[in-house]
Amino acid sequence: YWIKRMDNPDEVVMTVDEIRRMNENYRRFIRQPDPFAGLPENRVPRLSYWWPGYVLYKPDLRNMAPEAVADTVRKRIGFSIDHMRKEPYGNLNAVEYAPWQIDEFEAEMALDDVPSRVGILDAIAVRTARLRNVPTMTPDQVGIRENAKTRWDLWNVGIVKIGMPLEVLHRSKSGEYVFALCELGYGWIRTVDIAFSYKEKIDGFVNAENFVVCIKDRVPFYSDETCTFSSGWFRMGDRLPLVSMTNPREVLVPVRKANGEFETATAWFAEDAGIHVGYLPYTRRNVVLTAFDLLDNAYDWTGGWFGRQHEITYRDIFLCFGFDLPYHGGLFTFFNDNDTSVLMPDVGREAQYEKILSHEPFITLQSCGGHCQLLLGEYNGVPIVFDQHGYGYDDENGDFVEV
Repeated sequence: YWIKRMDNPDEVVMTVDEIRRMNENYRRFIRQPDPFAGLPENRVPRLSYWWPGYVLYKPDLRNMAPEAVADTVRKRIGFSIDHMRKEPYGNLNAVEYAPWQIDEFEAEMALDDVPSRVGILDAIAVRTARLRNVPTMTPDQVGIRENAKTRWDLWNVGIVKIGMPLEVLHRSKSGEYVFALCELGYGWIRTVDIAFSYKEKIDGFVNAENFVVCIKDRVPFYSDETCTFSSGWFRMGDRLPLVSMTNPREVLVPVRKANGEFETATAWFAEDAGIHVGYLPYTRRNVVLTAFDLLDNAYDWTGGWFGRQHEITYRDIFLCFGFDLPYHGGLFTFFNDNDTSVLMPDVGREAQYEKILSHEPFITLQSCGGHCQLLLGEYNGVPIVFDQHGYGYDDENGDFVEV
């Protein structure tokens, strides 16, 4: 339906080089001392609801003294402790944690063991993993609260993609977790989900010139060419290096050796796997086909169940084309400068609709301060967007119904 309404569905809207420049321009903008200085109040994004580990951009800890890195680690772990203790939480069985259990989680963070000088260890994620606010020890230990949103694990920061570099800054008391910094921010990740190496080797894997991109919701890779047994999987927008340009089914995957070292191994994709050699051409048709592969997925605000919320939905879609969108929806409208207007309610719904529909469908992202949508077009004069929500309502019996 939507593709038939496009004027040029297969026109390349932007080249890979143009997209790369847009990424670089945004990085320069957000790294300014105060990127929002001088903006009207209604234009400044509201970022206060985000997690303790969240950062506007990944700071350069290597240019900091080891003493300053140690201070940063202690402060950030303190934020995690405050978040864990600010209200009651329960486990997956909806049983509230006892005070002694919260004390055990804090003890696992080993805040008092942070030395006066912290060195940085380079690591890489060997599988899709969770970045945590709290180093929980068993799968049922999650952070849910009594507010009718029990499906959200509020002790999770987000999803670390396979092959993502990390800087390890501290180990938990048991050693089952490390406290690390990656492009998502600060948080705890299971030690078995990462492998250690030197920065040059990790960068070589991450920035390989020849690669495939996952263009479906989730694609498995296999241990041999017959694709009999799965060895792992990667998500929409993830990249893996090709072994050779002559065979797009054969890729390198990151592996953790028993001693924790990073190594690579060969894996295979099925013949009909949802992959693309290099970035997907940025066309209107490809945007809609890629987005619609995620239809009907459950909303997962923190990624605690390896799902997506709205920001990550659009990040993953547009990563397929090479875009590196921010991790916060309130920053999406700063990724480009083609329209900085804010539509306040007092202009009226008709004026809001007219302004929204003045933008090009399929390649326009809009933000409601934090929540964001992809504009698909109009139906009977009403804007239609591709969106993802986690919400609910009170039914006629007064019961809260989750959607």
